[in-house]
Amino acid sequence: MGRGNEEGCIVMSYAKLLSRLKVILTVIIIICLLVFVIFPSINVLAYVIFHWKNVYEEVFNNPYIGDTYWREIQKYLSLSFRISLTAVVIDLILGIPLSYILARKKFPGKSIIEDLVTLTLVLPTSGFGFAVLLAWSRKPLYGNFIIPIINVPFLILLVHVALTLPYVVKTLTATLRSLEESYEIVSRSLGARTITTFRKVTLPMILPSLVSCVTLALTRSLGETGATLVVAGINVTASIAIVRWVFEFKMGPATFIATLLIIICLALLLPAEKFSKRRVHLQVKNLDKVLLKIERKVPKLLGKVALIFIILIFVFIILYPISIMVFMTLRYWQRDPYTGRIEGGIMYQLFGPPAYFYKILNATITSLVVSTLSTFISTFLALCLVFIIVNYRWGTIIRGLLKIPLVIPTSALGLSSLLYWSSTGLVGPSVWLTILTHITFSVPIILETTLSTYESINISTLEDVARTLGASPYDVIETISIPLLKRGILAGAVLAFAHSLGETGATFLVMGKDVTVSVLVVNLVESLAIPAALFTSLYLTLISLALLIIVRFITREY
Repeated sequence: MGRGNEEGCIVMSYAKLLSRLKVILTVIIIICLLVFVIFPSINVLAYVIFHWKNVYEEVFNNPYIGDTYWREIQKYLSLSFRISLTAVVIDLILGIPLSYILARKKFPGKSIIEDLVTLTLVLPTSGFGFAVLLAWSRKPLYGNFIIPIINVPFLILLVHVALTLPYVVKTLTATLRSLEESYEIVSRSLGARTITTFRKVTLPMILPSLVSCVTLALTRSLGETGATLVVAGINVTASIAIVRWVFEFKMGPATFIATLLIIICLALLLPAEKFSKRRVHLQVKNLDKVLLKIERKVPKLLGKVALIFIILIFVFIILYPISIMVFMTLRYWQRDPYTGRIEGGIMYQLFGPPAYFYKILNATITSLVVSTLSTFISTFLALCLVFIIVNYRWGTIIRGLLKIPLVIPTSALGLSSLLYWSSTGLVGPSVWLTILTHITFSVPIILETTLSTYESINISTLEDVARTLGASPYDVIETISIPLLKRGILAGAVLAFAHSLGETGATFLVMGKDVTVSVLVVNLVESLAIPAALFTSLYLTLISLALLIIVRFITREY
């Protein structure tokens, strides 16, 4: 009897030890989340609050130029919003039909279109921006063309559409695939046209996801820096202004415009997050009658032609710039095709006196070190956070907080991280600060991908079964959870690695003398080393294509 009590006490002590250890580990992970992800994202807000007097005087009441900076901030924000809103409208026009056919239709080349959608997510923005510059600036009609009425530069808008469209297409495609087709089948069997069925049945069900993806696309456009720097010319957006003012040591206007961008993005995110959890019913009687009459008169063939046209436009805005970049690289390989001088060729600039090859090599090593270390650390932290989120009721709060680094403009994130880590005195602009900054946005990417896998496979049921059979929490994680999550973890890690490799806006502000490849492309373009920029951009694109193939292999359906 005494021995049984003794064994029971040992078991209870062991259970208490495990419980305390679990609490301690949870607290440590939460502290790491706050220190390495959340605080660096929003520290610029605290900077503006604590230095408000200096910021106010520099922006609104400068003794030499008055409120010139405030007027410039308004101008830059106005341009950014016009570009972003126009890009989102085009994203919806192209993205909604494209998402529907990818989710509901089967046709030759469907997997290629899906890969193209993913391509711009992993493509380094500076390299793609240079490809767009090459493709369109050679045409006088489009190179400096300003779209009337909205007063938006054509090249910047084209870049923003290409880089934000995947956020709409990927989100809506996933949502449509998760919906039952039975309601649509019933609607069509009752004589409704496909477009009527989509408007009255499908659209109300996907509207919350639509709001969510529009928010992501809008904030992504507001924060786009790398490609915009390459194609902007004399135009300045809010994200570019942050980079320029930091390099000019004008911290007052830089921190103030960064704060405004962060507040705007958070103001968009929070309502969208709340709305995304609701079911919506759309019904306007008078408008509904008008739309029904229009839809009945639309020929069925016209819908198919429109879908083909949308696919062609999408392929064109992605593949045409890349194909021009390949063509120009071949033309410039030995010599300048226009002057015939070998000094204008890629081989001369790489291995001749300019010796850009060694700069590219050093930048590649820096990029690989940054991407590898930040992805490795982020994967470990994200995996720990996954189990906290799914096992605690307050986990949804953590998941919501982790969307902040995803929607904050990258240049604002870089400035915030620079101020945060520099204030600690532990690290200044360097490769280490770049790694810390990349961890900030890599953790949410890996977390969301892994959580999507967790929810789609319904791992929680299998874990409950294992626990009822006597498996310890450690055994459940080792033998059930991680093996099933492996595909999601790997896919998230590859996406985070690719994003880190191509990140430009934040890296510009924190890198110090350690230049990454994506930043090098911008530097080469600005120094007019076009042949070297051509080679580097194509080189980055090929790396992205290799990473895309890896993602495709990892996430393929068995």
